[in-house]
Amino acid sequence: MIFSVIVLCTTIYIVRDAMVVLLEGSPTSINFRSVFDSLEQIDGVQKVHNLRIWSLTLNKIAISVHLEIIPGANAQRILKQTTKMLRDRYSVRESTVQIEGYNPEKQDCHQCLPPA
Repeated sequence: MIFSVIVLCTTIYIVRDAMVVLLEGSPTSINFRSVFDSLEQIDGVQKVHNLRIWSLTLNKIAISVHLEIIPGANAQRILKQTTKMLRDRYSVRESTVQIEGYNPEKQDCHQCLPPA
């Protein structure tokens, strides 16, 4: 009986983590707002939108994001700096970063709003 309780207690966490991966849920080990703020702080980035974070495996996180950069900014430098920051600060090895020119007319874009 005691063994059954121990197995049940340890299995609950494994099943929960497996479900997050299978449902491509947001990992609990990374804070969405923190990543969003870090991306906004990159020199040359004007706006961050369409940020998505999900679990590929229990230990592998993927990120997809659109970065609008200021006119004249070096897109390759921003791309390298972004992927390095994601790798070093958040241990993200799988990232897709789309660089776009800043468009002030996108102010009414619902996907472009920062998280609440």
